[in-house]
Amino acid sequence: MSLTMTFEERYRAIDARDARFDGQFVTAVRSTRIYCRPSCPARTPKAANVTFYPTSAAAHEAGYRACKRCLPEAAPGSPEWNLRSDAAGRAMRLIAEG
Repeated sequence: MSLTMTFEERYRAIDARDARFDGQFVTAVRSTRIYCRPSCPARTPKAANVTFYPTSAAAHEAGYRACKRCLPEAAPGSPEWNLRSDAAGRAMRLIAEG
């Protein structure tokens, strides 16, 4: 993945909810003042309302708050980082326990 992605390439990544780009940039939405990971399940914002930042810290410094659905400020590898697999693992354990 290139560090010099264009706006259009990044926008396509968020529109596809491509998890491969998680940790490479965050998407800040001016109309809501919220920033998300590229793979966030929330509705894709209008391109006119989007600004991309290299890190969660940069988006936070610009006055945005973290999304409560995708937790973009979580550290890679932590349970908060991969909520989907954590939820699936918990569901499988509950099924196995009866």
